[in-house]
Amino acid sequence: MMLQGLVVDDHPIVREGLKSLLEKAFPSMAVMTSSGSNGLLKEVCGHRWAFVVLDISLPGHNGLDILKQAKNCCPGTPILIFSLFSEEQYADRALRAGAVAYVSKDRAPSNLVDAVKAALRGEATRRAPVGHLKLSDREVQVLSLLARGMKRLDISRTLCINEKTVSTYKTRLLQKLGLRNLVDLVRYAVDEHIAD
Repeated sequence: MMLQGLVVDDHPIVREGLKSLLEKAFPSMAVMTSSGSNGLLKEVCGHRWAFVVLDISLPGHNGLDILKQAKNCCPGTPILIFSLFSEEQYADRALRAGAVAYVSKDRAPSNLVDAVKAALRGEATRRAPVGHLKLSDREVQVLSLLARGMKRLDISRTLCINEKTVSTYKTRLLQKLGLRNLVDLVRYAVDEHIAD
């Protein structure tokens, strides 16, 4: 029986591009795709995948939450996180949550192919921890978008959360990091490479 991989991303062009890339790199493997809508956990755990490439930011889902749940229900499935956010922002969190690799979408396609090859060999990436791990995954997302100059309304639409919730996250970030204002938050994000 032919091995199968799964690519989960909410953007059709990205899904099909990854499918084409991976099927070319692994001609003896079939690559299925998913938009990551309802029933995602069942989709990930309901089949014996050779690997799963999972976007970290999906409408209605937090990729890291799905990752943590999937590692409980199908611990043998190698899951690679593929994200718009840079490695500095999320790689350590993803690896600690059970991902075998973290690849940023701004990397060359060969990086993802190499990561999948390593996953199929049973290898996992290891990274040193970074300084902002006291923040939750969602707080890091909000901080990153604030640091890029996005307005509250745009952030709420991007993350599918209420605009008032964005303000709550901003206040919480200031408190947790001991900072005074948005300028300090942006400076912190730049120093920690969260705004990359």
